[in-house]
Amino acid sequence: MDVVKVRKQNRILDVPASRLEAFLQQGYDQIDEKGKVIRRATGGRTVPLAEYNKVVEELEKAKAELAKLKKK
Repeated sequence: MDVVKVRKQNRILDVPASRLEAFLQQGYDQIDEKGKVIRRATGGRTVPLAEYNKVVEELEKAKAELAKLKKK
C-alpha cells in the first residue's frame, strides 16, 4: 500500500495514496520527505480579502508591464 504525506498548517499525516484526493479537497497539501509541497490543496481553504486584492493589484501591474514591453 502506497502512503503519502500531507500537511495542513502544522499537522502532518501519512495517508494512503487512494485517499489523497479527499485530503487535497479538505485543504491539505501533499509534501515530500523534506516538507516541500508537491501538490497544493484543491479546496478547504479561504483567502482573506485583503490578500486577494493585493494579488489582483500585482497581477494588473504585471499585465500592464507585459503589454508595455510587447509594444517595444
